[in-house]
Amino acid sequence: MAKDQTEAVMQDDVKVREARVPEKGGEPIPPMRADVHSDAEPAVETPVEARQGFLDRPVLVVLVAGLALAIVGWILADMWAY
Repeated sequence: MAKDQTEAVMQDDVKVREARVPEKGGEPIPPMRADVHSDAEPAVETPVEARQGFLDRPVLVVLVAGLALAIVGWILADMWAY
């Protein structure tokens, strides 16, 4: 009996979930913009305000340069060791 109830609950879950899926498209996601700062305790921040930085070219250059230096160091250590 418990197995039948579990299957019925699962079927109801699927029906509810399918009812929430829009036929076509859906509501557009609003752009994330910094809101007016609040003085609430604890601080309430939007995702844009909480972000520490952007993954831009300078960050990518530092990551690639660090990887290149690590590879060069590995090769030099391998040549020196043998």
